[in-house]
Order: sequence, then C-alpha cells, then structure tokens
Amino acid sequence: MKYITLSMALLFTTLTWGQNLKTLTNPQKVEYFYNNSSKENMSLVTEFYHPDAEFTDPVGSIKGAENLKNYYSGLYENLKDIKFEFPQMFQDKDTVIAVWIMTMSTEKLNDGKPVLLHGSSIIKFNTDGQAISHRDYFDLGEMVYEHIPVVGYFVRKIKSKLQAH
Repeated sequence: MKYITLSMALLFTTLTWGQNLKTLTNPQKVEYFYNNSSKENMSLVTEFYHPDAEFTDPVGSIKGAENLKNYYSGLYENLKDIKFEFPQMFQDKDTVIAVWIMTMSTEKLNDGKPVLLHGSSIIKFNTDGQAISHRDYFDLGEMVYEHIPVVGYFVRKIKSKLQAH
C-alpha cells in the first residue's frame, strides 16, 4: 500500500511541479505554458520559447526569449489571478491554433473583479519543440478599455450602437 501511495505521489509531483515541456505534445505545451506561467516561474518562458522567438499581440511585437521574459514579468506583476480555458485547439504540422478564454483579476482593472477575455493564438514550433513564432489575437477594448470607469462607458456605448439590430 505504501508503494502505491508513494507512486501516486511521485506521479502527481511529476505532472505538476516537475513537468518537462519536451515530453509534451505541442498543444499540451501551449496549455501547460499558459496555465503555469507566473511571476515566480519565469524560467518557463525561456523553456517554452526559442531564444530568437517572435511574439506579436495587439499591444506590440517582441523578439527574443529574454525580452519575452521581461514582458511576461511585467504582465504578471500586478495580477492577482489568471487562468485559461481552451474550448478549441488545432494542430497542423508544427503550428498550434488555440482558442482561449482568459479570466484574470488585477486591482488595476474592473475594481479587482475578474475580467473575461476571449482570444486566440497561433504558435509555430521549431524542430526542437520550442515556440519560434507566437501571435495573439484579442480585443484590447474587451481586455482594458471597457474596464476603465469613464472610458469603459463610452466604449460599451459605441459598441452597442455599432451592433446590428
């Protein structure tokens, strides 16, 4: 019985804390990276990305894993909580397309209440299994502007006027 308990404990430890990205499929790497990155775990950034990786999102473009490490460090600095769900994920050869729903909370937006953001990512991996190209698509207004008190009111008002009736 002790052997089974110890084996289960080792299995749990391996799958959570000691996860090695090299043993995962590319879609699994994406999900693992998104849900395990944190300000305490910035080494995961340089494990996931190739040193010359290129990243683009609605905020800007970044080149290089070390620069991405700084970028993620800044993003995670004020987060209280963040998690991702992946309702759809597709793989074609070395490219993963991930459709995600992010739930995050930070004191800087929405009075600290959770913010929901829908988006997608296209991530291309090299032959060594590291992300070499990463492009995120999401509505920056949904993420930021709609949750700023005065600005949010006007953004939501404009969006409602543009919606087809």
